[in-house]
Amino acid sequence: MDNKPQSPQSPVILLVEDDPLLIKMYSTKFLREGFIVKNAGDGEEGLRVATEEKVDFMIVDVMMPKMSGSDMLVKLRQNPKTAGIPAIVLTNLTQQDEAAKLKTLGVKEYLIKADLTPSEVVNKVKAYLQAP
Repeated sequence: MDNKPQSPQSPVILLVEDDPLLIKMYSTKFLREGFIVKNAGDGEEGLRVATEEKVDFMIVDVMMPKMSGSDMLVKLRQNPKTAGIPAIVLTNLTQQDEAAKLKTLGVKEYLIKADLTPSEVVNKVKAYLQAP
């Protein structure tokens, strides 16, 4: 499978996920599609990366050590520098109240990991990045 070339203009994806297998799987898929991928293993690291580095889109798990994805998103939305970074939540947590809370934070979609392939997630991110 050929990788699409990356350039300084390639979209930067921040993947905030604590499962090493999923990090590898999603990072590989996004890299093959020409994205630049930054990884964070917990919400604290995700908060730091999103605040200090260029990020065009975030994929965030909810249940993580140190700081949950929900708490990370609350903090990012309070910072004018990071408030507008689009995000989707990709989690195994199927609680409707959590999904509703995250939607109020501007999360584009609340997705269940088991319901989607990495290709489907990549296509969703591409669609959001191309939308006006």
